[in-house]
Amino acid sequence: MITIPVPLGQRAYDVRIGAFAPDDVASALATAIGTASGVAVLVDSQVGQVSPRVAPLVAALAARFTRVRRRDLPAGEACKNLGEIQNTTEWLAAEGFDRGAVVVAIGGGAASDHAGFAAAIYLRGVRFAICPTTLLAMVDASVGGKTGVDLGAGKNLVGAFHQPRAVVADLAFLATLPARERIAGLAEVVKAGLIADAALFERLEAEGAEIAASADAPALEAIIAAAVQVKVDVVTEDEHESGRRAILNFGHTVGHAVESASGYDLLHGEAVSLGMVAALSLGVSLGITPAALSERARMLLARLGLPVDVQRRLTSDVIARIDVDKKRRGQSVRFVLLNALGASALHEIALDDLRRRLAAA
Repeated sequence: MITIPVPLGQRAYDVRIGAFAPDDVASALATAIGTASGVAVLVDSQVGQVSPRVAPLVAALAARFTRVRRRDLPAGEACKNLGEIQNTTEWLAAEGFDRGAVVVAIGGGAASDHAGFAAAIYLRGVRFAICPTTLLAMVDASVGGKTGVDLGAGKNLVGAFHQPRAVVADLAFLATLPARERIAGLAEVVKAGLIADAALFERLEAEGAEIAASADAPALEAIIAAAVQVKVDVVTEDEHESGRRAILNFGHTVGHAVESASGYDLLHGEAVSLGMVAALSLGVSLGITPAALSERARMLLARLGLPVDVQRRLTSDVIARIDVDKKRRGQSVRFVLLNALGASALHEIALDDLRRRLAAA
């Protein structure tokens, strides 16, 4: 097991990574939560159906808390909308959960976002904890306190900052994760290496293909921990994205636009892969990113099985969605670009210039 502290003062918590028995997960959550008047367990319905670990985990929580209720959410991105948030908060109220209650998410990034946002707004805020079940959620969505849901205009346009009380990443959940989703999760690991950890990127070049091929790869735990550490370091410095935390958005401006324009047929990690390719090309065109680094990153993404064919996907609909991206400021968009491997910076790019450069990417 690897434990990574997230030192945020009164909002501090630990991220635990390893292969755990359900009883051990429940014990770790109970220790972090302490006293609770009730526990609302929100489960991604697909995970609940395919993973034999969910029911024992809920039962182990029920053995530690006096009042545990389970609600299954629509699978994946289908739970990330205001209608489903209303359904959950109405359920919380109908079940009589008060401010002493805790919400526990079991699922991927969408379920984590849903649970965290519901916890942030129910009764003006109750505690929550996360058991991420996908690689992407383990390395990204479960850490840092960003919670949110989508609007028709784009992804994550409604949300709040609400830190969890604990994150327990049980690698055993990855055994039932489809290969496509495991590979998609690697995009966020590549991102962490590109923006802040050259050694992680180089390790992916050496061992990434093995990790993409198997959920039992020996290096997986250490690679997840390294990606989490990158995010923790950034979030600790800038919790509410007033400055450096924005580098975690590398690849996400175009990525979110491509993802939402696809009707979420693309997985988030696949869209981020495409967005990173676009950001790398943009950096090259501006004379900021070395062309050799752009090609090296593109080759790694392709070798991992991630899509890199962003140019054909830059439709007028995608460009229009960039115009409503939450990182837009007036007539410019704040883009994360790479100066070198492991070194990133923020750049304001005028929308007209951005559209022209993306069209020529």
